[in-house]
Amino acid sequence: MAPLPGADSGYYPEDLELTLLQVVHRHGERTPVRKRLTQLFPAVWNVCDANAHMFATILSLDPKATKQFVPLQRLVDEERLGQKPHLHKPGACYYGQLTNIGRHSMATLGSRLREIYVDRLKFLPDKFDENSVTIRSTDYQRTQESVQQLVAGGLYPMEKRDDDFVLKISTRDPVADNMFPNPNCYRLRQLAKASKKQVDEICKDKFESLSKRLEKYVDSVSLDSHPSANGILDTLVAAKAHGFELPSDIDEGVMRDLEEVVVLEWFHGAINSHEYRRLGMGRLVGDIRDRMVEKANGANDRKLHLYSGHDTTVGPLLISLGGFDKRWPPFSSAVIFELFKEKSNGDNQSNSSWTSWLLGSGKQKEQPHYVRVRYNDKILELPGCQATGDHHSSGDKSLCTLEAFKKIVKDQVPENWTEECRYQG
Repeated sequence: MAPLPGADSGYYPEDLELTLLQVVHRHGERTPVRKRLTQLFPAVWNVCDANAHMFATILSLDPKATKQFVPLQRLVDEERLGQKPHLHKPGACYYGQLTNIGRHSMATLGSRLREIYVDRLKFLPDKFDENSVTIRSTDYQRTQESVQQLVAGGLYPMEKRDDDFVLKISTRDPVADNMFPNPNCYRLRQLAKASKKQVDEICKDKFESLSKRLEKYVDSVSLDSHPSANGILDTLVAAKAHGFELPSDIDEGVMRDLEEVVVLEWFHGAINSHEYRRLGMGRLVGDIRDRMVEKANGANDRKLHLYSGHDTTVGPLLISLGGFDKRWPPFSSAVIFELFKEKSNGDNQSNSSWTSWLLGSGKQKEQPHYVRVRYNDKILELPGCQATGDHHSSGDKSLCTLEAFKKIVKDQVPENWTEECRYQG
């Protein structure tokens, strides 16, 4: 699980008022997306208790009939003829499924958000109010279940919801989704292919080294091996997160080297190409910016926007902002955007040039807004906010003016994504 955001309310300047919260998170711990390294770990993990109820509801043709629940058992046929099918226990997981641990992690993140933004800051309502929250998710079961756990398991547990509570989650057709670098963008695929060639060359020596160190478990390690470097890392990280013991020769050095090449495989293009960032994550960055601008202009009453995505959501988003640490985003990682405005009470008016009366105009100048970005347990100081005038007058460089934040974002948002995605020969 990723480190939780700090709950210390002292991080919040007294002269600023929180007006909007946006949280972009990766889903919780899951199983590997396919069967790998079965000589080290079982092919099926029994860490998905929710499966005891999954697919057990029987829909009757009689609308007056009560729901029926039929226990489900999964039988997996063996490849060899004559072998008895293997019976999976009710808690057996599917590939890529959110697990018990993943559900707990997401509920824990929700509880921390409640501690900060409900209990300490009194910003979000004590009881769930669907008019104050919007939820977006990619169209994957693990991301939708993750945000369900975050909200209903932690942020607004049972006693903080009405009996008729319904969690409304907005999704988009994967062809058009903007919460990950969408491969349906042809130009982005071109850029990714060129980036992959570069990473192959950059990591040539490291691949040779990893192949030798992991020769007991795989034939070779590369971007195209079976399993690939990414597949190996994904399986090892997921297994470790669920308590499986790794062999002693797969030590921290091996894990870090695998992580380095996988980070390059997936994020080298975004790190080094403005066009890649623009086409990959620019539309989501634009959405986040637009919600801030709407709030600053008084055009939106919502207080919280949640975006449930993947490692390939969190990593490129941090790269676009200049806050990426070159580490693979852990399960349940969260990028938190806080929008503040300067308070307009009398004490602040006398001490701040931002809220002073315009000379001879008889009108009060619009209160300035500030953006702060958290990543897990860190408060980021974005590179585009470091110059004088681009952050809070107190000298806190993590409090970026909204205008400076908009400048960071401006060139990264495509004006016409579909057009810019066309093939370029």
